[in-house]
Amino acid sequence: MSVSVFFSNKSIQVVVGSSKGKHIYIDKLIDAPMPENSILNGVVIGDSGEAITAKLKEIWAANKLKGEVDLIINSPQLISNRVDMPVINKVNKATEYLDKQSSDEFGRFETPIKGWYLIGMDTTNKQDKKQLVVTEVAERKFLETYIKIFADAGITLASVHDGVNLATQMLSTCIGGSTAIYMIRDAQMLVTILYENGKYYYNTLKRLFQQPGTEEFAQEIRSNISGIKQFATSKHLTTAITDVYFAGMNPDEVGMLQNYLRDAEPDISVHGTVAPSHIHFRKWNDKLNSFVYPISGLMIPKTGFTVLKAIKQTEKGYTQKKAVAQKSVPAVILAAALLLVTLFMLVVRLHTASRLRELESYNSRPDVLQAVMEYDDAIRQSTSLGEQQGGLDTLRAYLDSYPIPDSSINNAISNVANKYSVNIEFNSYDAGSGVFSITASSPIVENINKFIADLLYMDIFEDVDYTGYSWNESDETWSIKVICTLSGQSEKEED
Repeated sequence: MSVSVFFSNKSIQVVVGSSKGKHIYIDKLIDAPMPENSILNGVVIGDSGEAITAKLKEIWAANKLKGEVDLIINSPQLISNRVDMPVINKVNKATEYLDKQSSDEFGRFETPIKGWYLIGMDTTNKQDKKQLVVTEVAERKFLETYIKIFADAGITLASVHDGVNLATQMLSTCIGGSTAIYMIRDAQMLVTILYENGKYYYNTLKRLFQQPGTEEFAQEIRSNISGIKQFATSKHLTTAITDVYFAGMNPDEVGMLQNYLRDAEPDISVHGTVAPSHIHFRKWNDKLNSFVYPISGLMIPKTGFTVLKAIKQTEKGYTQKKAVAQKSVPAVILAAALLLVTLFMLVVRLHTASRLRELESYNSRPDVLQAVMEYDDAIRQSTSLGEQQGGLDTLRAYLDSYPIPDSSINNAISNVANKYSVNIEFNSYDAGSGVFSITASSPIVENINKFIADLLYMDIFEDVDYTGYSWNESDETWSIKVICTLSGQSEKEED
């Protein structure tokens, strides 16, 4: 039996079960509250580790749990990416290959620990087969915190993994071969996954601000769907998005979204989460909707080198090197080295004393003292001039960065709008922030989507945001408010 544990901001979820081939068998489901204010986005807050340890002991004792644990966490301190690599059969060689691949994302970690696991083969090009792997990198202190929490509870960690990529792999079996969006809600966090023809393409994480079950919540969900559709359009996906699936929401919330999106997105079918035939619940009805992340933890691939193995290996290597170093320096050699150092320092001291007397004599000469006074006065004048020049340079930088709109910006936006037969109205411009407010309208929604997609890729804008669509009865058009923020480069070009 395997034990999979998922930590969220609000709860501790435990699943006990096993996997055989593609089949998952679930024997036990546990959902307990996380100690209040203990975890935020997977990061333990302050000294909350002791409270979490106590809660784990309580859960383990009440449910008579045994065995090692696979911990599943979604956190910015544990980053995962899907990559392909040449077919390398030996784990240590594959680890060396992936370790040499650089990533800018790792730069923000002081002591990154890297791992990976194999998820399949890419046979698109039969002449050049590739392995599909998930790479993971975590901050050492982040991992050490969780190792201590579980060790203090008397529990051994077998692995630590990011939940999003495990869930992505498992949920691909729920959608068949469709081009679909899967949204997983965990409290106020929403993971959105885009599949193209049943295969993973993209995922994003956003915070939700509205209360589930309300119309405002439905509008927020629709805005996220619209954003993914904009992204798909910009990437020129050949297959249209036909389905949206929801997990982490109760049947009433899913029903409300179905009713809302039936009118707002008539070309998309809306579904809740239903476990596919290879996931078996021994004692319960289908609970996949509520336990997506810990259930996906039962299907962790065996081929790879996890971040937990990596951190243990680095600790073992350091200990071995230290032991070898202690035994490799005999006492006789150390004593001889100390004697040589002592003699060397004596010679240096005698030479330094002689040189010091020469310098003291030089510094006391009248001509040298006069030159020093003249030099100090020149330094003071130079410093004053430098401060004045620095103030002028700073003022010039502020003036150069002041954002202003001109006809070239308006023409650029108008040209894109004309390209897709979209009417635009410039509502306002904030000179302090460089923000345009525009209303775009067209009888065809897809034309507006393409207009916004082109704006997103224009270098003159640092950011492009937009609100939901509204229907104008008077001229039978759809309209949307678009907010464009000028980029620093465009501001310089305007000057």
